[in-house]
Amino acid sequence: MPSPRSAAVLPIPPRDSRRGAAGAAYRWLRGEILAGALPPGAPLSENEVAQRLGVSRTPVREAFIRLENEGLLAVTPQVGTTVAPIDLEQVADGQFLRESIETRTVAMAATAATSRDATDLKALLRDQGRAVAKHDQAGFLVLDDKLHQRLVTIAGRPRVWHTIEDLKAQLDRVRVLSLGDAQWLAAIHVQHEEIVEAVLAGRPDDAAIAMGRHLRAVFASIDTIAVAHPEYFRGAPGKPARQAPDVKPPGRTGGNP
Repeated sequence: MPSPRSAAVLPIPPRDSRRGAAGAAYRWLRGEILAGALPPGAPLSENEVAQRLGVSRTPVREAFIRLENEGLLAVTPQVGTTVAPIDLEQVADGQFLRESIETRTVAMAATAATSRDATDLKALLRDQGRAVAKHDQAGFLVLDDKLHQRLVTIAGRPRVWHTIEDLKAQLDRVRVLSLGDAQWLAAIHVQHEEIVEAVLAGRPDDAAIAMGRHLRAVFASIDTIAVAHPEYFRGAPGKPARQAPDVKPPGRTGGNP
């Protein structure tokens, strides 16, 4: 499990005139929080962030407000701003909604994958294997998202990924903590291999079951992480989404043998 000091620090983003300094500050801060470089409870100063990014306090303040609304920052009057603890109810909600969406889309992908898709998915798995071998947590997380996004795209629903990204912020914070264990990183890679195998074999039901099992794995790690870092969490964990073996794509009554 990574300590706050070992988490990967994201590079400061370049100024984007189309989105402005507030957007750049928001993206950088959000990325640092989700990557675990700014752990729950870490204090934040508008002045310090502004100096680091080379902007005025106004866009940083706008970014703070936006992140507070998302539940990623906690502002306490006369005390200051800190990174908010991980909200376990939001984690449960995100896991439930993500599983509901991705078990459906991965089943659709299993009926639509082409030889080009197979090449892309296998390449992503190889890259993930290299990241596991190097224990490159940050690199693996990027490749993890690329694999899930690719599966949604294969299903013919590329815009759905934007919805998933909005849903999974708190869940991603748990994922970062869980992947600090090298064995856990390898286990997630094996789960990805099982999902891709079912997709490329044209087995939608098996793909949906494998995806549900995979997405619940992160949720199942909460108890272990909470013992080591109880200060990182807020609230009581809800129940993970139930497995959905009955997810079937249109026109199919079951998976291939």
